[in-house]
Amino acid sequence: MERFVVAIVLGGVALVAGLWLVTLSGTFSTAWLAGAVLVCLGLLGLGAGIWSEVELDR
Repeated sequence: MERFVVAIVLGGVALVAGLWLVTLSGTFSTAWLAGAVLVCLGLLGLGAGIWSEVELDR
């Protein structure tokens, strides 16, 4: 499987898992902070996967 597809899929899964943790846990609890970290990592994974396929013509 292509590397960018793996990054996009894993980033999306981490994003969704993080959003669920943030939604279902108490504010600023350990689970909430873990969810916030997962959201950030998921966004980075999605961004990296998409950006790796962007070609800029200058």
